[in-house]
Amino acid sequence: MSRPPRPSFHVRLSPELKSRLEAVRGHKSLNREVNDRLERSFGEDLATRFGAIIAAYVAHLDAEDREKVLGLAGELATVLAKKPRKRVS
Repeated sequence: MSRPPRPSFHVRLSPELKSRLEAVRGHKSLNREVNDRLERSFGEDLATRFGAIIAAYVAHLDAEDREKVLGLAGELATVLAKKPRKRVS
């Protein structure tokens, strides 16, 4: 039984963006790299990713330092989660 064809469309990338994607794709195709990045953008939210990163750094700290870092990280996450403001030119 054959699978239905996957939808496709043409995307224009700047030469700089294409070069950056090619530089980080490793052994994957450029198409796979773009698909993986798009899938990740819909997966985890900022707070989940941020929490995972911070957890790795605080694991080795003593309780007092861990509490300080997590407090600061919480404040940072709150600021980052706010709606972006329009830039004034």
